[in-house]
Amino acid sequence: MRIRFWQILLPVILGVITLYYFVYRDRGINLRHKDYLWIIYGSLIIILWWISEATKLSMISNIIGIDIGFLNSLRVVFAGFFFGSVTAFSIGTFPGEYVSLIRIGVDADRALGIVSIRGMINGIVKGIIAVTIAFFLRSHRNPVFKDIFYTIFLTYGLGVFLTYFIIFGKNVYSAKIRNYITRGLIFLEKRYRKISGHISNFRLALISQSEKNYIDLSHKWLPVLFIYLSSCIILFSFPISIVKFTGSDIRLIDVIVAQAIFYITQSYMPTPGGSGIVELGYDYFLRSTSGAGSTEFIIFLRFFTFYLPLMLGGLITFSLLSRRRIV
Repeated sequence: MRIRFWQILLPVILGVITLYYFVYRDRGINLRHKDYLWIIYGSLIIILWWISEATKLSMISNIIGIDIGFLNSLRVVFAGFFFGSVTAFSIGTFPGEYVSLIRIGVDADRALGIVSIRGMINGIVKGIIAVTIAFFLRSHRNPVFKDIFYTIFLTYGLGVFLTYFIIFGKNVYSAKIRNYITRGLIFLEKRYRKISGHISNFRLALISQSEKNYIDLSHKWLPVLFIYLSSCIILFSFPISIVKFTGSDIRLIDVIVAQAIFYITQSYMPTPGGSGIVELGYDYFLRSTSGAGSTEFIIFLRFFTFYLPLMLGGLITFSLLSRRRIV
């Protein structure tokens, strides 16, 4: 995968413009007389979130028979953060993890298996969260969230379960869909000669994975599912420390719901990492629910959940890809 400088610069520029708008609108920010102990608490929560994300990857790799170690898992997770933050619709997250797994010595077959399983479980967990949020928003007084978001999240949640049932099932329809995907990859191999080797490896890995049954209903997946849900709870609870730090007049339940909403929708926003759109979305949601917004809240929230992982992920990613360029 090739990352250009403008892809890194674009989300930063969008974020700076949006934050400048908030600062100009609210006539500056005031960081005096704040309890900075809450920032320390928040930092620990973010570190715990990173650990949980790496633990998820490490557990999945162990289940399919490969031990990549916790530190390598952390490197791959940060590479996923980085690629997701510099690509539109965050489409680079799982390809970035796939490339990074290969870079640390995992073969293409197992790398695809790990990434596929992560995608499946991640989608299932997001589906559970989406359905939960849908019913929560159903009673919302704002018609935008009551009607539009309710429909979006309910459709997404049910669609996730239906999609994974069809694509990864063992029925005839699943086989047909996988066959169409394989034909498409063969066409791309012939069309793009320079990267045909990478496409071929991916296609063969896909065929190999479809013949395996890593995902079943056995009890071995319960700890993984528990870690996935725990990771979401950790991330959703982080904004509470920022609310306490800023002293904002925002209801805690609203910041938790807002974090859950944008955790799901961020991957469907056209700007890299949702930069600009997420900040404006937070502001709109919180003002329509709690009747109050906070520039300081948005600045610190996005720094810890987006810009900090982007910077650290960039350093780790370029260290993984520095030996030779992967196209």
